[in-house]
Amino acid sequence: MKLKPVDKPKSILLKIAYFLSKREFGKVIAPLRYIYARSTPIMMASYKIITTENKLRLPKEIKILIRYYTAHLNECTFCSNAQEFGAAKEKLKIQKLKELFNFRESTNFTPKEKSLLLYLEEVNLTKTASEQTFENLRSYFNETEIVKITWINATENYFNLMAKPLRLTSDELKFPSSKKIKT
Repeated sequence: MKLKPVDKPKSILLKIAYFLSKREFGKVIAPLRYIYARSTPIMMASYKIITTENKLRLPKEIKILIRYYTAHLNECTFCSNAQEFGAAKEKLKIQKLKELFNFRESTNFTPKEKSLLLYLEEVNLTKTASEQTFENLRSYFNETEIVKITWINATENYFNLMAKPLRLTSDELKFPSSKKIKT
């Protein structure tokens, strides 16, 4: 780790954030301890990204698939683990996430999901999408959904570029199967 954690924040806002993190995840997650404890404006910007995403009408499974795949492409272990936690919380098929890098051959992915993953792969590796990839995506998603997909991918890249250079590693978050899920 390049930075030392801030385990005892001074501001009331951070104390509240630490409390909420412990309640949600069972621990204070690394971004709070290493990044946001040093910059409340960055924490608020990141919070705004998350709350904005919650307003976007896309299936939760699609949102998690976007974030998980992008985090894996960027080799961000903290972000990948956070998405696994989210998938477990939403009772999504974790096995599907484990087969992401074999999605072309996997029968666990629909043609729609494969078109999404091909788009994400191309955008993340080349920062653009070919006409063929875009048209394939367009055959399953409308233009508004494509903009939302692209935005979620871009914001995941933002989170990855905060976590990875600062060497935030997986918090090894686990969603206990006995924990009640709020509906």
